Amino acid sequence: MHNDHAISLVEAYKHSDLSPAQIDERKAFLAAFVLVALNVIQKGKFDKFAEDIDSQKSSESFKLNDSELILVKHLQKLSNKAKVKVVLEKLVDLAGESELHKLEPNQLITVYEQSLKRLQEPNAKNRVAKNFDCQLRPDDFSRLLAEIHKNKNCDVYDAFASTGEISNYLSVINPRWHFTTESLIQDPDYLIHKYILAGCDNCDASRSYALSPEPFISKESFDLSFALYEPLAVSKKAIETKSMIELKGHFDPRRIDLDTIPKNKYIDHAVLQHLVWSIKKDGLAVAFVGRGALQRQEEEKSRKHLIDNNLVDAVIQLPTKLINARTVDLFAIILRKNKTKSDVLFIDASSFFERDTRRNRLVNEDEIALLLKKRQNKAGICKLVSQRQLVDKNWSLNVATYIEPQRTSSLNESVEDVLEKLKKQQKITNDLYKKLFN
Repeated sequence: MHNDHAISLVEAYKHSDLSPAQIDERKAFLAAFVLVALNVIQKGKFDKFAEDIDSQKSSESFKLNDSELILVKHLQKLSNKAKVKVVLEKLVDLAGESELHKLEPNQLITVYEQSLKRLQEPNAKNRVAKNFDCQLRPDDFSRLLAEIHKNKNCDVYDAFASTGEISNYLSVINPRWHFTTESLIQDPDYLIHKYILAGCDNCDASRSYALSPEPFISKESFDLSFALYEPLAVSKKAIETKSMIELKGHFDPRRIDLDTIPKNKYIDHAVLQHLVWSIKKDGLAVAFVGRGALQRQEEEKSRKHLIDNNLVDAVIQLPTKLINARTVDLFAIILRKNKTKSDVLFIDASSFFERDTRRNRLVNEDEIALLLKKRQNKAGICKLVSQRQLVDKNWSLNVATYIEPQRTSSLNESVEDVLEKLKKQQKITNDLYKKLFN
């Protein structure tokens, strides 16, 4: 469904006599799409405004908020009044034909991101074809973060935003939160467009590298900091922009202690230390990392640093294939500065999923949050581990080191449970069949 909307949107771009190579035109078109989407959501708020949008007076007479003024500024980058009207007319028609009003904010964000990727790669084969590859981050991580950190007002930092879906989807859940986003991958204006679609106009976005010696953010500024760190994506962009890959230059040791970070290889723990530096005294940092950072011998000193300073609150093993069928195992490391006890809670949530067509979908996020809050032992699910035990295990933070998974026999399952599993598998098979032959 999202793919079809994106295809229609890119076709509308082509027929508006705009060039994908012109960044200002692309940005203006997508700003217009956001305005039209807001107009649908807010039931005609901009109907009259659209007639005068080429006029500088329009933004004053309609008392637009800061985010809406950003959209108008981007739209007015089109070279002439005629282009503005053509773009708006085509998008208004498209909104009616595609029933845009039926889409939820997170679905609109997905349509936006898929359209943007097509426009940014105009020479790709089958640019508008249905099989165009546009892998987006799902909302599972956002839902988990929202359950773990339930605050009405919150300053949030997304350190390695990539294309920003995690923070954008999180802002759909909590539009009153203030978001600060760093990305080497995506233009800050596009990130802000998506925040506006989410209903959030309290955001800052920067095209920068979180591990630069001079940080974009300030120390102890956030209630919640998080990162889904992807070394390959970040390193590739860092090379393209001639930014640093290795940790060079001066770092305040209270931010990143270079003596604890392996040289010229893994920097996952530099990310963790940066997140800890960024949160307030009572803040929370969450890093989604692979298994390696939890057990690699080269990072033993890094883990010792976290444990000796009593920063690790919990480690959660997540289900496999949360992003796509080839996703490596992911874990959520929960970090705090204000811990009163030195033990660490390990949670095996690897079975908390439902099978989807292309990936697994995280479920029972509320149960994970409850386990974090109660901090009790539960056979096969969670275990409190003392600092002494961590030392004995060479500071391993791998969940499997401390929790032996429960083995369940299919003989104990009811007929109804087996039929339900078969029904779900049949749906997956049917969906795949339709994609192959339709």
